[in-house]
Amino acid sequence: MQKVKKVKGTRDLLGNQIILHNNIIAKFVRLCNSLNFSQISTPILEYSEIFTKSLGQSSDIVSKEMYNFEDQGKERLVLRPEGTAAIARAVITNSIEQNLNKFFYYGPMFRRERPQSGRLRQFHQVGVEYIGSNNYLSDLEVIILAEEFLKDLKIRKKLVLEINSLGNEITRKKYNKSLKSYLNENFTQLSDLSKERLKKNPLRVLDSKEENDIKIVQSSPSIIDFLDDESKRMFENLINGLEKLSVNYNINRFLVRGLDYYNHSAFEYVTEEKKSQNTVLAGGRYNQLFASIGGKDLSGVGWAAGIERIEMHMNDLKTKDEKICFFSTNNELDLEVLKIIADLKINISSKIHFINSGNLKKKFSKANKIGAIGSFILGEDEWKIKKIIWKDFCTGLQELVELDNIDQFLNKKFCEK
Repeated sequence: MQKVKKVKGTRDLLGNQIILHNNIIAKFVRLCNSLNFSQISTPILEYSEIFTKSLGQSSDIVSKEMYNFEDQGKERLVLRPEGTAAIARAVITNSIEQNLNKFFYYGPMFRRERPQSGRLRQFHQVGVEYIGSNNYLSDLEVIILAEEFLKDLKIRKKLVLEINSLGNEITRKKYNKSLKSYLNENFTQLSDLSKERLKKNPLRVLDSKEENDIKIVQSSPSIIDFLDDESKRMFENLINGLEKLSVNYNINRFLVRGLDYYNHSAFEYVTEEKKSQNTVLAGGRYNQLFASIGGKDLSGVGWAAGIERIEMHMNDLKTKDEKICFFSTNNELDLEVLKIIADLKINISSKIHFINSGNLKKKFSKANKIGAIGSFILGEDEWKIKKIIWKDFCTGLQELVELDNIDQFLNKKFCEK
């Protein structure tokens, strides 16, 4: 029989990989809670129109990447390709548009792309959305959260914050006209993909990774030169705020977002490597999203980060995977050992292993084989005086611990490390 295979562009999470994955999420959740962002979780399944209306037909997600299908009830559904539009839908359907909402989320997203390093068909994101505020201070607030998150992961120094303004709708119309005129003058030199993008959304050409397209784009008009007073003031306030907060950044006038609902601020944290998959965290302001899917005219700003992309830059950081064993010198005491484990109330990250087979020599051998840092050993003499032996495999030293004090012993010993 042929061996079963996983779907191309997906992966199983296990071992150290899932430990790292969960550690990233845990750091993110802890930070969001401390900054008063509330968790939200939306379904993986959504109606297609949520994304076709909000992202735009010219976006790569809608035109070629979305898992879009008709179910048995003849309803057009998608596997959630990104978080922002789904959260906007949740705000509208739960009638909380009148509130000032600060949300964080994490979970799987789905896009049918060509699988490659850092890009999967089922991938995972963490993200935040600040909904209901049209003040540049809310842009700063989500960027500060991003800064702290990346610092906590110890990868901020590897990344560059690039920022740009996409202006408002008036700015975009004027700029699109000028950009389209310039690109048409160089039409024959553009790549086939950029020629196609030019017909639907000229801004997308600025995002091309083709070498010749990049050369042409270098001499294109700058959107910053087209900003009206409102957009200019918004961008200047944001830049001044970043400087006051000592946040390092570069203005990248070619930075655009590939989704129709973005305006004003756009930003990305990227590696300095010139690769197509060098973006780790990206976001910006969206003041047209809610209205595009039938909601009120609300403002919002947020960002999302790919967990798989983050992991690529954390390969040099070892995940803590300490193991502690419990076993007895006499198998008749195994039930007592299990009860000791069940009664533990400890707050440490170490994994507890109960070894309940083999003689004492084999139990020590199993503990060493799994890389345990130490073991609690219950012998008949120790059981009689309500104590247990702790043997530290790193130092070779051992000591007697009161059964009633195991919690305090472990918490003290491992909190001090």
